[in-house]
Amino acid sequence: MGTYQVRRLESPEEKAACVRQVLESLPDWFGNAQAITGYCQEARGLPFWAAEDSMGQWLGMLAVDMHYGRTGEIIVMGVRPGSHRQGLGRALYAQAEAYFRQEGCGYAMVKTLSEQVDFAPYESTRRFYQGMGFEPLVTLREMWDEENPCLIMLKALG
Repeated sequence: MGTYQVRRLESPEEKAACVRQVLESLPDWFGNAQAITGYCQEARGLPFWAAEDSMGQWLGMLAVDMHYGRTGEIIVMGVRPGSHRQGLGRALYAQAEAYFRQEGCGYAMVKTLSEQVDFAPYESTRRFYQGMGFEPLVTLREMWDEENPCLIMLKALG
């Protein structure tokens, strides 16, 4: 396992560049160029953390938002395939959860592809979030589209 550091990014341009680089390395999860551009734009104004190696290459990232002052949402998260299962996702999520708690959130949530679609990459995504303490809350077919039902997962932060 290589070394990495997780740091909060403030520059909108740096956030957008990080999102693009990481998501473009994940075509099984983020194969839609228009969606990637949307995430790049959205992340520019959000609290954001990136994991980078000693050479300054982005290995993973996470952007969050807040709802009603009580719920923190993971808007977009990704870890480059070569860095999976090395603790980067856990380290990124730990930063987000600490931020949610600091801001007084009682809950964390994330939207991902429902298990109603049999697709191995998202099975591993759901397992990751379950390992972080998230539980399935509801599947909404109308959120994205019929072929991509949205699973909302929730974690009580206590």
